[in-house]
Amino acid sequence: MSWNEEDDRKASNDMLSSEDASFSNKAQSNDMYVDVDQGTDAKADSTSKPKLTSSNNEDVASQTAVFELLKEALLENVVEKRRARRWKIFFRFVGLFLIVGIFVGWSASSVVEDAALTGDSVALIPMRGTIGAGLDIDADEYSLLIEDAYADARTKAVVIKMNSPGGSPVHSGILYDLLMSKRKSYPDIPLIVVVSDMAASGGYYIASAADEIYADKASLVGSIGVVSPGFDASGLLESIGVERRTFTAGEDKAFLDPFSPMTPSAAQKWQSVLDSTHKQFIEAVKKGRGDRLSLERDLFTGMVFTGEQAVSYGLIDGLDYTGHVLSSRFSNLTPVYYEPREEPWKEVAKELGISFATRLSTIFSMR
Repeated sequence: MSWNEEDDRKASNDMLSSEDASFSNKAQSNDMYVDVDQGTDAKADSTSKPKLTSSNNEDVASQTAVFELLKEALLENVVEKRRARRWKIFFRFVGLFLIVGIFVGWSASSVVEDAALTGDSVALIPMRGTIGAGLDIDADEYSLLIEDAYADARTKAVVIKMNSPGGSPVHSGILYDLLMSKRKSYPDIPLIVVVSDMAASGGYYIASAADEIYADKASLVGSIGVVSPGFDASGLLESIGVERRTFTAGEDKAFLDPFSPMTPSAAQKWQSVLDSTHKQFIEAVKKGRGDRLSLERDLFTGMVFTGEQAVSYGLIDGLDYTGHVLSSRFSNLTPVYYEPREEPWKEVAKELGISFATRLSTIFSMR
């Protein structure tokens, strides 16, 4: 059964009309009572009747006016409450449908994309940001994306869009090893890295596993080195009269403590760790690039080079950008992106825009 404001007004008017009729009947009874009394005493006081009747009528009229005002106020209050309740229910349903739609659309998007893809494809894997656990380029996430790309029989080429200043040598090494194994297992699928702003340090570590590397003439490429920054504040504590107390089991356990001086032995051992990591990096680059590297210049000092310089040193294969690579070499293939999925509410916020999402949140908080 549906309800609207007109039905509510009719119901309220009927209720109030019945009360008004009861009030009027009571007033008429009072008039009759007065008339009977006046008829009995007419001979005694014939002038008292008009005054009593007039006063009583004024009281009834005043009470009736007050009653009408109360009736209107009550009616408007009931209508307003019904209206507010109806809008509250409406916004709750809208919110429910929106949330359900978000999750259904998010879960079904991959199915729709797979259904729409019928021909051969080129897999696009964007790698943007810092490399490391829980960071922009996490080997645990991207290794799964790479596996998915190669597992699809429709994939005929893989293009990695690289823009990274580097990060963890561990995660860089994991992705490098995986790409090298895929390059060996799928020799007919070209693996290409296209650099945008930079492929430095760990970013270039990963890129060196590709069959071909391209960059812009102003891109920053290289930085083949390892760094471990820190500071020695032991003298600061001594100058203010503070003595550092550190208890360890193992003479080198706290060798990176900035408030304790590093011993020559610990410094030598830590340097050997960095040298070993650097050696792994160099060997990976040499294996990935092969005889394309120009060893006339020392490329492994940690220095970065422009894309133009990198071409002459053999660090990259040419100057190009992603759009041109796709159109000139893979125009017959459908681009398919492989990238980590964000949480549904984040994707919706990006689609709707921050301002609209903020407005939507404000509306729901008011209801």
